[in-house]
Amino acid sequence: MKSGNIASKRLKGVINQDREILSPGSFRVLKKEIGAIVAKYLDIDKRKIKVILEQKDNENYSLKADLTIKESFKEK
Repeated sequence: MKSGNIASKRLKGVINQDREILSPGSFRVLKKEIGAIVAKYLDIDKRKIKVILEQKDNENYSLKADLTIKESFKEK
């Protein structure tokens, strides 16, 4: 199996797990609110926010957010 096919299969699995934990609507709201909070402190590209919710074991989950900080960002 090609690496692209393996990556695609893994991504589909992650997306399906996300849907089991939160409804698609709730997941979109979570993503939007994370972006709004981070945007208070950093200049981010709100169109490029990626949020992944992964199950670590039977009881624990991991939430990962990938946000692109614009080059124009400079701490004042």
